[in-house]
Amino acid sequence: MTAAAPFDQLFSPRSIAIIGASQDLVRISGQPIRALKAAGFKGAIHLVNPKYPSLHGQPCFPTAAAIGKPVDLAIVAVPAAGVSEAIRDCGRAGIRFAIVLTAGFREAGGAGVALEAELKLVALQSDVRVIGPNCQGMVAVPARVWACFGSISEEIDLKQGEVSCVFQSGGFGYAIVNLAELQGVGFRTCISSGNETDMTSPEILEAFLDDPGTKIAFAVMEGTPDARRLLDVGRKALATGKPVLIWKSANTEAGAKAAASHTANMTGRADLFRAAFRQSGLIEVDDVEPIVDIAKLVAQGRRAKGRRIGALSISGGSGIVFADRCVREGLELPPFSPKTVAALKKIIPAFGSSENPADVTAGVFNDMSLLTKTLDIVLEDDGIDQLTIMLASIPGLPAERAAEAIAAAAAKTDKPVHVAWSGRRSKSEAAYRILEAAEVPVIPTPVRLAQAAAILARFEADRARLGSRKAPVVAARKAYELPPGAVTLSEAESKAVLAAHGIAVTREATVGAGESYIGKLARLSPPFAVKVLSRDIAHKSDVGGVKLGVRDVIGVEAAAIEVITNARRAKPDAKIDGVLVSEMASGLEVLIGVINDPAFGPTVALGLGGVLTEVLRDVTYRIAPFGLEDARDMIAELKGARLFAGYRGQPAADTGALARMLVDVSAMAMALKDRLAEMDINPVFVGPKGCVAADALVVLK
Repeated sequence: MTAAAPFDQLFSPRSIAIIGASQDLVRISGQPIRALKAAGFKGAIHLVNPKYPSLHGQPCFPTAAAIGKPVDLAIVAVPAAGVSEAIRDCGRAGIRFAIVLTAGFREAGGAGVALEAELKLVALQSDVRVIGPNCQGMVAVPARVWACFGSISEEIDLKQGEVSCVFQSGGFGYAIVNLAELQGVGFRTCISSGNETDMTSPEILEAFLDDPGTKIAFAVMEGTPDARRLLDVGRKALATGKPVLIWKSANTEAGAKAAASHTANMTGRADLFRAAFRQSGLIEVDDVEPIVDIAKLVAQGRRAKGRRIGALSISGGSGIVFADRCVREGLELPPFSPKTVAALKKIIPAFGSSENPADVTAGVFNDMSLLTKTLDIVLEDDGIDQLTIMLASIPGLPAERAAEAIAAAAAKTDKPVHVAWSGRRSKSEAAYRILEAAEVPVIPTPVRLAQAAAILARFEADRARLGSRKAPVVAARKAYELPPGAVTLSEAESKAVLAAHGIAVTREATVGAGESYIGKLARLSPPFAVKVLSRDIAHKSDVGGVKLGVRDVIGVEAAAIEVITNARRAKPDAKIDGVLVSEMASGLEVLIGVINDPAFGPTVALGLGGVLTEVLRDVTYRIAPFGLEDARDMIAELKGARLFAGYRGQPAADTGALARMLVDVSAMAMALKDRLAEMDINPVFVGPKGCVAADALVVLK
């Protein structure tokens, strides 16, 4: 199937085949039959099972190809050993999408791994796009498609809405759907993706963003081999104005790390996912409530034009809590304009407050005309981008009056208007219905509302900041000739690789056994760093293989003897090629590293502290390749970023040169991605004018 294949056939199929259909509607292969009929699916349902001539009062076909009519979607529920043949049958029948409910593939180990590899190949050969295997299926609410099993197959009254979602764990994912729906969120398409043998979470998210009826999407994922595609998802989310939320679980470091590189030891999978989120505008969440709250704020269709928020409250305490969380989340509560304050003082009692956040007192909420004036005054303030009204838990008629005033005010503005209210619905049904009809979101606590409003503002800021950024094209360079096989290069070899890609390194000379130091050092200026040179010694300082601040040739000769002796004592089996004599560098010390992640590919790390980077853990990441804007963002994200401006009389560091080096390293990492396992450039000295790599370690695979 081509990339342009219409996903409408998946999300809104005209007819469905159930392959492996059962006469027992309680079995996994019978539940989709019952669910589709109960949900009111209007298309044809074709049953396929060679055991039966008919089932449930309709014909049953021996194969999908025997149906003889167009079919858009197949639900496959046959034993694992028969799934590949079922997909071949789909291909022969012209069915382009299949949902494989069957388990027993790689998650089962052993023979299941081979079965899944066969399924992947057969799907490609048969031109069938597969969701699953080992998944709980799909629910497409508008099309009344309950192509699933389990408890969700009985939840046929799900509220329809504009939220689409994908999750690798069907049981957990559909539990999230149920919890969110209970809090008022309506859904469009929900997909349990299972093993993602063919269609992955990032691809499905992109399909959601192309769907006109989807306004917001979220994914719950443990991981994906297609992780780099998340960058494309984020860029499309920014371009379409449809936020994508990711709940990433399994955030501990995955797998054993190679011991050679500081970078590998500092990097967990969660770091890389968060880097991709920051880089592309994806939104990280970690529970159901943020999904619910953001979905409600997005549903109103109003965009936050900035981070400035105004707040009106009948409770000073809730206003304080709201303000605290707003500041913590990066929102601003600017003073109302003098005109706004003067107008509010005419309405708000003297024991209230006309400053942002304003305590308007309960008295204003008892007079709808006063409340309407208050809302209009604040919404007309050009210094406010969003408005929050905190109703505490007022019930009954006062709540209804407030809701009417808020709905009327919201209809006259394009600014987001939202309500923090914990009133019991049973005592305020009319008020809730008024706000829902006006598409004014209601969030139960001020803290949750502040968090959601901050994300709404951040998404719009990311659209402006990241929307125009594109991954740079990596230009071909005359490459340093790499040795064959998996090997850790010496410092001299590693620096030669850097230099071949335009990355500044210290001036230096290698001195082998019996070579003259005088001739080798003639073009260098003291003081010198003297380091043992060996592919077998990755961390030279750990074995006493480094001597710094050496002043002259005589000192170099003595230092060379010392570092070689120390290295041989610590690593008697190491092959030592001599010493590397470098000019000393100075400036602020940083580490630049690269890991070649199995899912994301080359990823660049920037850390502050040189040899202390692992202790300080002040590190930020980006997926390669990237441009200067992302490099500058990396520098700014460091906790110690202020050090670059100069401290205790030190000159400011050349962050422009550091940003350019980061970009060059990202390009080099992509150029060498087929060979590069990991790399450290540590330390990099960032001086007042330029920066230089003083040490480097390149590990090849």
